[in-house]
Amino acid sequence: MKSMTEQKGHFKNGRWVMESEPPVTQTGENVIEKRFSEATKSVISSIDDVMKVTRDLVTTEEGKQHIEKTIKDTQTQIQKSFDDIISRVKDELDKKVKNVK
Repeated sequence: MKSMTEQKGHFKNGRWVMESEPPVTQTGENVIEKRFSEATKSVISSIDDVMKVTRDLVTTEEGKQHIEKTIKDTQTQIQKSFDDIISRVKDELDKKVKNVK
């Protein structure tokens, strides 16, 4: 049996507490490989999710309704933008006509 001086540890509350060996750390290369592998799995999973959503958008009634709503909302925004532009142009023309008189 090893004596306290041969064993790694410290006194705590008057008792010798042995320290366990530190866990073996992976080399930097192994850590990078593991992180790269996890990132790759995450990307593949995300792509699968996107493909499933895309399929659902095209093949389900809810998906088709979502597409239609998005198109209608976009058309409304475009119409509003054009109306705002036309209104500004009219205001500017009115100002110029008043200044000419």
